[in-house]
Amino acid sequence: MGAFTGKVNISDGTICTNCLNTAGIGQLENPATYATTDVKAMIASRTPLVQTFSPTKKIGSYLQIDDTHKAFKAGGSIFEFSNLLNFELLEDGETITKGGLGRAIAGGLLFGGVGAIVGGVTGGKKSKGVCNSMRLKITLRNCHCSMVYIPFIMNETKTKSFVYKAAQSSAQECLSALQIIADSCQSEVAAQTVNQSSASAADEIIKFKQLLDAGVITQDEFDAKKQQLLGL
Repeated sequence: MGAFTGKVNISDGTICTNCLNTAGIGQLENPATYATTDVKAMIASRTPLVQTFSPTKKIGSYLQIDDTHKAFKAGGSIFEFSNLLNFELLEDGETITKGGLGRAIAGGLLFGGVGAIVGGVTGGKKSKGVCNSMRLKITLRNCHCSMVYIPFIMNETKTKSFVYKAAQSSAQECLSALQIIADSCQSEVAAQTVNQSSASAADEIIKFKQLLDAGVITQDEFDAKKQQLLGL
């Protein structure tokens, strides 16, 4: 009812939708689980994200991406890149293709021409000639909602029409952009893991060097352990 009343009921009162919108929250999932102090803290923590958000890429009115500050806007909400978990394109309720962390879209057909994603996945299916719904479902983590939808088609549309083809093109752009975000997050996690591993190895080497200096182990034993830790 918040969309009509301008207020959303929380556990100990209400919060106005304008306050949520200015905090980059287009949808607050399970609002009754939040207290006033929780919502105020959330809004305060998100203020820097909203204030610095400046899109470097826009895909129609569907998706905005800020590569500089690693954030994107969809469904009226602003999310950090790290919030993205996975996504899937739905046509008339059926999954056409999906992507996200640790996934690749449509067998590498992502960067083809218009309709390459959908065509690559549904080429073996009999066309119905009409599409009633096409939307992109984005699944998120560690934020104010667990999923958000980007609608491309919301009523009966012929699959040979310009409108349908334009929707396909926009969907492909959004899928591509989201997969690039997911891949960049995956790369960052991998880099952090390598750095942590390197730091751990360095700490172990220091410990064995101290044992060497104390005469507890021999030079050969230290050299062997050092090579093992460094993967040589």
